[in-house]
Amino acid sequence: MSFSQSLFASLRSSLPTAGPSTSRVAAFSTTAPSLVSKRKLLAKRRKAANLALQSSRIIPPESIDPVLGRVHYRAPSSRSTAPTPPEATNPWQGCRLQRILLDYDQIAYSAPPNYTSGERPPLFLPGISEQDQALLFGAIPHASSELKFAAKRGEGTGVELEQAKQAEMMMRILDLRNSGKEAVKVLNRQRVVDEFGNGTDTGSSAVQAALLTAKIHNLLAHATQNPKDTLNKRSLRLLVQQRARHLKYHKRTRGEESYDALLADLGLERGAVEGELLIPY
Repeated sequence: MSFSQSLFASLRSSLPTAGPSTSRVAAFSTTAPSLVSKRKLLAKRRKAANLALQSSRIIPPESIDPVLGRVHYRAPSSRSTAPTPPEATNPWQGCRLQRILLDYDQIAYSAPPNYTSGERPPLFLPGISEQDQALLFGAIPHASSELKFAAKRGEGTGVELEQAKQAEMMMRILDLRNSGKEAVKVLNRQRVVDEFGNGTDTGSSAVQAALLTAKIHNLLAHATQNPKDTLNKRSLRLLVQQRARHLKYHKRTRGEESYDALLADLGLERGAVEGELLIPY
């Protein structure tokens, strides 16, 4: 071998060979190094286990009625090990709002009072206060009898009987039994304002939610009797959404205790008026 050939062989052996380096291949890895400590990892696992345990104790409702504000639960079987759901109750029955609202059918088909024995109608048209009743059926007939009796100089023996008949006629005209549904609605609105707004406050969230709840129950009865009335069904959905906004505002401004008290007064449940409202109408 010549000197040039031996020099070329030595230079060729000193050059790097083709292909990846073995040192670089050993240091390369596709997985990122773990930056989470074992303490944090255990804490995350413990939190996930606690959340799973809490979710297992929560009883999912079978159905939610956002119109009436009720949450329905399925009755558990005898072999079920799940927690017992709450008892099925109707929060509307006996609530504060339900006690003050008047039913037109009950008023229209009720027995008339005995006018001959001095009875008066229990309810009058809207706008007739107790002072007006005392004036119309007490002071005015008595004053008219006195004036007529004095004008006839003691000869008017049938004056009091005539005034009593006129007072009875006025009672029959102003009796709520002889009115229509619109008069009952007006009187219900006034009773709600008197109960929840002390007779003067008509714009607070509590009064508005009570008025909307009364409208919802009234419109729901109509929609149930007339299932093809799609226009009133749309109005019913709008009223439910509007009531949810008023309740949300009341909760944000008045606090949790006042919010729960208002829901109890209106006969509603939290799960039926919060979150997404799916109205089946």
